[in-house]
Amino acid sequence: MKKREETSLRPTKSLLERLIGSFGRILSIVRKELFVILCDKGSRAILIAPVFIQAVLFGYGATFNLERVPWCVYDESRSALSREFIRGVEASGFFDMKRDARSAGEFEMSIDTGESLIGLRFPTNFAKTGEAYLVTDARNSTTAGVAAGYVAAVAAKLNASPLEPASGPSVKFNERYRFNENGITRYAIVPALIIALALIQVLILSALSVSREREDGSFDMMLMTPATSVEILIGKTVVPTVIACLQAFLIFAIGILWFEIPFAGSFMTLGVFVFGFSLSMVGLGLAVSAVASNIQQSIVSIIFLMLPMIILSGLFTSIRAMPEWMQTITIFNPLRASITGLRAIYFEGTSLIDVLPIGWPVALVAVISMGTALRLFRTKIV
Repeated sequence: MKKREETSLRPTKSLLERLIGSFGRILSIVRKELFVILCDKGSRAILIAPVFIQAVLFGYGATFNLERVPWCVYDESRSALSREFIRGVEASGFFDMKRDARSAGEFEMSIDTGESLIGLRFPTNFAKTGEAYLVTDARNSTTAGVAAGYVAAVAAKLNASPLEPASGPSVKFNERYRFNENGITRYAIVPALIIALALIQVLILSALSVSREREDGSFDMMLMTPATSVEILIGKTVVPTVIACLQAFLIFAIGILWFEIPFAGSFMTLGVFVFGFSLSMVGLGLAVSAVASNIQQSIVSIIFLMLPMIILSGLFTSIRAMPEWMQTITIFNPLRASITGLRAIYFEGTSLIDVLPIGWPVALVAVISMGTALRLFRTKIV
């Protein structure tokens, strides 16, 4: 009887021992991995720095609330009611007067160039009718809606308690959305994705270029060929650039054919612009690829670079919604400059010559990153 019990318990003990042994081995591997991550300086930086920086960027940058709204006014009425409303706008604390226009052309120019997000136009009969015009730059429809809501709040306050002696008819606005008459959100997002996804594609492909081959061992074989470091560097820029341009063309076609977003510019101008931007950003990915020792480091580094560039580009949230110190930082963001230039080409039909001055951050990053990539490339392969 006793032997039977011992025989029946033997499989149970064997299973338990295997489970304990397996758990011990798993625990040893976990300890090893934890030790490797915490003892590696680069891994510790990846664990702490990106989380802190991205939390701050998202907290300040990912907001639709406008702290300051740049605006212009064209007051043909010159009446007490128009002056009263202008004082109400300035007293609200949300608006930053950019231009007191003296003509309709000057008023329209302030909106078209992006100097002002909204414009208030008071016609000559405003004192009698109370009807005015609210013109909004709706290339970013969400921001335009928020700014128009601020103006509506000022009008509602004025209508609820008119001040003497400027009391008169109730103020009401006829809204006009520039570049996006119906205020459709995708008008702001889909065209900008042409350049944003080109950036993502270029950075990922170029960043993985060297690190992947280094892990596979094929990079050493490439060094045995007659190709110089400059030739290898140039050769590695072609494929990411071409693929990024092809994907950008696909997004452009979807926007035109599927979403029916009107295109006012030249296809040739847009193509040259996207190609130049993609080619300029290749150096950034190759610099990361030359520094990183493996694929994991390349991917983490690219994500760390891409997120701030996208957040601070004005793609999803307006630059004007960010604090002033962060708006200053975004000036050096090549993606912000490129999206601004692309929207000018897409919606306004701006020529390439007129867009070039906007792209100086792209040129700056291209010169620095390509020079760095070339220097690192020579160091790695010599």
